[in-house]
Amino acid sequence: MNPTPLGHRIGGVTTTTMTQPLDNELFEGLTSAEIATVDGRFPAMAYRKGELIYSPYDPGEALMMLERGHVRLYRSAADGRQLTLAILDEGAAFGLPGALDEQPYDAYAEAFTDCTVRMLPTDQLEALVATHPRVALNLMRSLAGRLREVEDQVERLAFLPVSARLAAKLLELMDRYGRVTPQGIRIDERFTHLQLAEMIGTSRETLTKVINELRDSGVIDVRDRLVWVLDAHGLERFKRAG
Repeated sequence: MNPTPLGHRIGGVTTTTMTQPLDNELFEGLTSAEIATVDGRFPAMAYRKGELIYSPYDPGEALMMLERGHVRLYRSAADGRQLTLAILDEGAAFGLPGALDEQPYDAYAEAFTDCTVRMLPTDQLEALVATHPRVALNLMRSLAGRLREVEDQVERLAFLPVSARLAAKLLELMDRYGRVTPQGIRIDERFTHLQLAEMIGTSRETLTKVINELRDSGVIDVRDRLVWVLDAHGLERFKRAG
């Protein structure tokens, strides 16, 4: 199936781009023909890096599917502190709780990079599930996976010191974005100290201190704002030390 041109908005300006055929976790198990019949129901929206996609004050009117780029889900405290719940990659679905129970979204969703998001309004989601029961099963699997991730995050925040939480997060990022080089495994996504701190529930100052400890121990290095894992087994030991 050829990419289909869809109108969408960038910073309030309507443009037309070519979107790719649907490739999302919700459609696993469907045939190409079945996907082709629903492909046109999903308008595409483009967001610039840092732009808000939705907030907990917005009604859950649509299910989102990430076609290109990365999206950050986070919660925010009254004093401005933020806790990152997830960094989503291409092919992920999000906004599930709000879309399913027609309540406001349960978190903020922000474009972590420039990204393209497909949207499925709630009424069309219900019709899609009725027509393709496999989508309902994939929805449940997606929700179960997110619940597991949140439970694991709560456990780490409650029981692990910052060094162990950071080691666990770096190992996760290595698995997702790591590239093997002669100098070590390079995590090919750039994260600021503040972004990493918000992923593990600590302050930027504490995060910087712990990164320096890991560098001094020889398990990681930081060059050009990229983290290099020099000793994955050593990083695993830091994770288990908690």
